[in-house]
Amino acid sequence: MNDSNVLPGDGYVRLPQIIGQKEVTSEQAAANRKAGRGPKTPRPAITPLFPVSRAGWYAGIKKGIYPPPVKLSDRVSAWTVGSIRALLDGHPREDNRP
Repeated sequence: MNDSNVLPGDGYVRLPQIIGQKEVTSEQAAANRKAGRGPKTPRPAITPLFPVSRAGWYAGIKKGIYPPPVKLSDRVSAWTVGSIRALLDGHPREDNRP
């Protein structure tokens, strides 16, 4: 993803591609490594499609507002591009198929 945050044609997207992420500069990453907290590597900013927090997104899943994730592995969850496009269009999907 880039700063404009254009969805791919199909497949899966991870949570930062949906709710966005803040930029971490090289200087901030170096300070974080020294302090032992926060992101330790530089990363670009990602513009949010839905400007909510991580907790707000997962609360919305629990309430049925947002689609549930697809587990790709024990520690990796993603959302189908189709379910996110449907949400952007205002039609939540009943399933998680792409």
